[in-house]
Amino acid sequence: MNSRVILVIDDTEYGEAAVETLEFLGRAGLRGEIYIFYGSQVVYPLLSAEREMRVFTQLRLKASQIANTSKKRLENVGFKVRQVKILFGPLSEEVLKFEEILKPDLIVFGMRRRGLIERVLHGDLYKEVVFNTKTPTIVCKPRFRREEYCTYDESKCIMCELKALKEAD
Repeated sequence: MNSRVILVIDDTEYGEAAVETLEFLGRAGLRGEIYIFYGSQVVYPLLSAEREMRVFTQLRLKASQIANTSKKRLENVGFKVRQVKILFGPLSEEVLKFEEILKPDLIVFGMRRRGLIERVLHGDLYKEVVFNTKTPTIVCKPRFRREEYCTYDESKCIMCELKALKEAD
């Protein structure tokens, strides 16, 4: 089965956890196409045009490095990365629009708890995606020791599990 997966990452340990989870699934036998969304919540302070250009250039370079590293890691375990999209600002709308067009088999992202003020200012990407999507979603948490629960050999049937989840909908 060739799956289509949307991977949502950022520059935190939560984005790293999402890439690690997808690597684990790749080693367990999942194959398919990956569509990477790199997102960054940016607060737009009042800056001069020159300073703003420098700040966004640095952010874009950092985002490109992280996205390319993630792409290489996923390609090393057998996935085909079809698209990398770098976005600054609200990400949930873009992910949900793309989900409607692509009809993926899985959405994977890391989850970070936000305080009340951050949720009011930026919204809560994870809740919006989880509650508004029809696609199975894996929310990843850093520092989770997967090896304590199962090995790659025990998870070889992940493709069967995904197929069963899709048929259940």
